[in-house]
Amino acid sequence: MAKNIQKTWLTALLAAMAFGCCAAQLGTTEAPPLRVAVFVGRGTRGAGAFRWIEIASRMKNAVMTPVDGVAIQGGALDAADVLVMPGGWSGHEAQDLGEKGREKVRSFVKGGGGYVGTCAGCCLLMESSKGHPDMVHMIPYKFGLGGGETDLSVRFNRRAEELAGIKKGTAFLRYAYGPVPLPSIPVPDSEVEVVARYNGDVNSDGDDARPSMAGQAAAIAGTYGKGRLFVFAVHPEVDPADHYILKGAFRYVTGRELSWDWPQRKRGQLAVGVVSDDSFGVDSARFVQRLVTEGEFDVDPISMKTIESGALRHLDAVVAPGALKSASINKGLYGRNIGRTREFVARGGLIVAWGSAAEAAEKNGIGVKAVTGADEAIAALRAFAAEPVPEPAPLPGKVEKPLKAVVYQDKGGAAISIAAMLAISPEYEVKMLSAADYGNGGLEGADLVVQPGGGARTQYNTLGTNGVEALRRFVQDGGKYYGVCAGAFLAAQVSRPEYPRLGLVPFKGDDPAHYRGSAPILIKLTGEGIDEAFGGSATNRTVLYYGGPAFVEGDFVEDSDVKVLGRYAGRIINTCQPESVEEMRGKAAFVGGRVGKGRIFLSCPHPETDENNHDLVRGGIKFLTGVAPSQVNRDRVRGAVSVRFSVSDKASAQYYLDTLMRDRRIDVHPGKDIHDTTHLDVIVLTDVNSDSAVKLKEFMARGGRVIVMADTKAKRSAAGKIAGVRIVGKYGELIDEILK
Repeated sequence: MAKNIQKTWLTALLAAMAFGCCAAQLGTTEAPPLRVAVFVGRGTRGAGAFRWIEIASRMKNAVMTPVDGVAIQGGALDAADVLVMPGGWSGHEAQDLGEKGREKVRSFVKGGGGYVGTCAGCCLLMESSKGHPDMVHMIPYKFGLGGGETDLSVRFNRRAEELAGIKKGTAFLRYAYGPVPLPSIPVPDSEVEVVARYNGDVNSDGDDARPSMAGQAAAIAGTYGKGRLFVFAVHPEVDPADHYILKGAFRYVTGRELSWDWPQRKRGQLAVGVVSDDSFGVDSARFVQRLVTEGEFDVDPISMKTIESGALRHLDAVVAPGALKSASINKGLYGRNIGRTREFVARGGLIVAWGSAAEAAEKNGIGVKAVTGADEAIAALRAFAAEPVPEPAPLPGKVEKPLKAVVYQDKGGAAISIAAMLAISPEYEVKMLSAADYGNGGLEGADLVVQPGGGARTQYNTLGTNGVEALRRFVQDGGKYYGVCAGAFLAAQVSRPEYPRLGLVPFKGDDPAHYRGSAPILIKLTGEGIDEAFGGSATNRTVLYYGGPAFVEGDFVEDSDVKVLGRYAGRIINTCQPESVEEMRGKAAFVGGRVGKGRIFLSCPHPETDENNHDLVRGGIKFLTGVAPSQVNRDRVRGAVSVRFSVSDKASAQYYLDTLMRDRRIDVHPGKDIHDTTHLDVIVLTDVNSDSAVKLKEFMARGGRVIVMADTKAKRSAAGKIAGVRIVGKYGELIDEILK
């Protein structure tokens, strides 16, 4: 194994020397700092552009310079070794460069410079087309239309390992409406090859013009003249876990070994969001560079989409840099989000803005701290952090006779997001049930049962004969059943003999040959859905699909009246593998109606994962019980400890609902997912395994704290094998440990 690695590195080093890509030798400390230019002109936007500024600013033995089209036209690349072209919109990037700037980019790479691009930065090097004019044509590919946004399977090949040291195999990388590079006319002086291909297909919006993605190029590397390029149709810059791929790209284009540290939130830091919807501009990029390198604040990019999904709930302050276009500010903080922004300011959040961003805030009647630039913005954030924290508004109490909801929490299922929505509302009280509770009278007296996502077959088998019959009888005798994903599968009819079902509704899953994966998908609500469940909701909605059913008609079910309330309008989701799957468009996504004396609502996708779709959850619950849970938002209190709390069993879920969620000193993020830990102070695990130990090491090395709630002998034994964690044996001791 060691010999093979040495051989690979030797091959890469010799290749770098042969092409003359960089005068500095690989790994030598005497090499001068690498000069990295990051394009921040018109067309760059979103988290990807922010991350590139952050990454390049934190590179060791490197100097980052933000550049726009004017700077490149003026010769800025003469003082650069590598140009980074982030994602956004390649057409606007090309326009910002102008003809002179585009020629400067070609000459820079042709003369020996390096180029690393993601998404739009990949498009920019393709052949010009009707929808993408004025491209910097440096690779023999043309633009193929992609569609959707997800973590998509991408397979790196042997050449990726040989050229850049990127391990051969599959990685799940962020994809956001990126290109599908299609082979095109040869380009003089260009010798490139595909080093990664899409290993799946996503077409969430249902556009028939989009080609199949599976098997097409996802990453391309090679030479243009004397220079080197490495471009991605995806976004490996977004998730720190994928940065080994970026390091491989820089290794290839520069011949040098680069590294950078990832920031980690420090206890007590102000949580600051930077609006990143449109072009940063050079001044704004320098401001971001200063924020991330000085490390004074916990900083994260936000956008119209993330604000819609609830990003402001976990922030103390927001900065809107002056270079942002008024239209982008209006869409991001205002427009459809104006209610969320007003709530943010009303609960004591600070908005700092300058230039056109401040003007937009003033026009929308939103309280804003207007400043003249970066220095005043940072001073305003510092002053705000030093102010006394206002007393948070109390959470609402319960109505006199709340409805009783029970939520399944056991192997093969978890619905903590829906449980939290119900538990925090005045109209419902929530009790978590294990599988054993179902067969032991746990459903008695309940008005509503929530059957969650996870694994339908596991849920069925874990419930056992008594539990299954109790659940079926609960519905037929008048109970209300809300099922999501696996919970929807569970209520449907058997379509394959190895997958047992309850058979409550006249629908079954279409059973694709392979697991589809996950991605947000377009759904069109039916007339019955609008009239009976989702009144006032927009007809077309984009909702997260996560391997759930796509319902087709099954056999007749006696004494039932169940209707289709929404259908998939997107076409294909297949994010995991190259094999084709069943077409999704037109199949049922929401169904509901009467079953015996009871009522049932089944959601194939997951609207509970996104605040922007919570009205669909409330509508589904009202469809069942006649009472929609009130929208109650648990916003961050300045100075709160940022905690990821994993829910693994009934006890942990009930503790979260009854205690942790109601303690305003803690800003809690439920879930099992322990990657993306940058903005956390503490991770609390209620179950541990070897995978947990590996992922937590880096978090603890950066200064994060890990607490294991070990209330059984087996958990204590497993936790004792993870160095550096704090073990707590009783839930009553947990909050004190978190707040230490």
